[in-house]
Amino acid sequence: MEYLPSEPEAAAAKAPDEVIDSRRQKKRELDRKAQRLARERTKSRIAELEAMVDRLRQSDSNAQIRSLMDQLAQVTKERDKARQVLRSLDNTIHRHLNEPDTSLSQSRNPSKDDVAVSQTSTASSRTVVGLEPCTAQECDGSSMRIPPDAVSLGVWDDPLGCLSGFHGSAPGECDFTQQFSPQSYMENINPLQNGPGSVSDGEIPYGDDVIVPKAMICHCALSQPAQGLQKPPLNKWRAANELLGKSTLLSRVEINAEDRTSEDTPVRAILKGWDSVERDGMMTDSWRKLRGVDEVCFKTCSPVERLAILRMMHLLMTYHGDPTLERHASVPRWFLMRPSQTIAHSYAIDYFVWPGVRERFVFSQHQYCTNLFWDLFRGNFKILWPYGFRDTYMHNSETGQFHLSPLFEERLRDINSWTMSPDFFVQFPELYGDIPSYLGLPLNVSNSGSAVVPYVPAARRLVERMDKDVEAESQGTMPDVMEV
Repeated sequence: MEYLPSEPEAAAAKAPDEVIDSRRQKKRELDRKAQRLARERTKSRIAELEAMVDRLRQSDSNAQIRSLMDQLAQVTKERDKARQVLRSLDNTIHRHLNEPDTSLSQSRNPSKDDVAVSQTSTASSRTVVGLEPCTAQECDGSSMRIPPDAVSLGVWDDPLGCLSGFHGSAPGECDFTQQFSPQSYMENINPLQNGPGSVSDGEIPYGDDVIVPKAMICHCALSQPAQGLQKPPLNKWRAANELLGKSTLLSRVEINAEDRTSEDTPVRAILKGWDSVERDGMMTDSWRKLRGVDEVCFKTCSPVERLAILRMMHLLMTYHGDPTLERHASVPRWFLMRPSQTIAHSYAIDYFVWPGVRERFVFSQHQYCTNLFWDLFRGNFKILWPYGFRDTYMHNSETGQFHLSPLFEERLRDINSWTMSPDFFVQFPELYGDIPSYLGLPLNVSNSGSAVVPYVPAARRLVERMDKDVEAESQGTMPDVMEV
């Protein structure tokens, strides 16, 4: 007889099956929920990608604008070349028309009219060049000016733009804050194509002198001492221009050497001297030029200021030797060439960090070419750096190389960190609006006699912050610069 399980036993046998089914049902619900969340994430991701594609399609218009700007720059460049050719032809035609077509006898016995014409042309040629003879009082260094007749020169004749080589607003609407694309900027003011201090075709040459335009009687004029007399003292402005020379293209090997020594050499020169740099084989042609300028003009500055000057001068000099878009982006915008620097000028002017000072030197450098300017410059120039010189660099113990501190590098790229003490503006009050005053301190009213800018409240906060940092450093709470 077959055995039949009782009802309790059957219920016990069914219980595990029901548990398994309930677990499976819960798992299915969890799977469906996970799949639903995955689908939602996929949909949101697809929507995000579609939005990105739309943005990229919209940004394609910017590429078209850049292409049009490049075409405009090319057309402007061709226009300037055509204008120079026309000016050259015009000068050649006028020169041949003014040549006397007379016989030899007439040239030996010139008439009164010919003499008058000759005198008039001689006087006009002096006036155009801007070197008309003057007395010693008129040619004093403090009274040198661009002659009024210079307005008629080709450098101001630009009916289609503010200055030749620049595209922008119409005449009378020139704005020094115009935005240029890097490509057009490089094409128009390439220092090697129309280099700093150079004279383009069609402009009136000033000769081979490093001081442009040259003054006949000035502190920086090149003069030979009379026999038996003592040699005049070295003029620092002329010496700096002679040491810098002119910008030259760098080869790939030279560019690599400049990049390799860009941070190590200035720190090593200040710590161990320039002779140590020469012995270690870290002296390139650019650093030889900067060594001469440093020893003539800046050797008595504090180490922080010397390092800042050498770093920025080498940065600009390397850009002049390798004018690529990458190096153009590495130079601070306020350190790049301004429209006034397209006029022929002394090359050393390009190395002033303040755009307003560069512009003043282009038009009236002989007001500041005395050694007094550089004596006051060295004594009053300040970099807003609340720490010591040791905090400006790092030392790699493995390679032995020096590197600039990122914080110091960032401070150098702030134009407001390049300041002058108020004593400097007592002698040169007109530069107060071009150079930031140290800690925002105002001029002394009794000494300057000019309008005084109110005291900047932020200067007080800056002084307090610097005091706190120095106090924290002295207590050891501020970490010292680590070796990398």
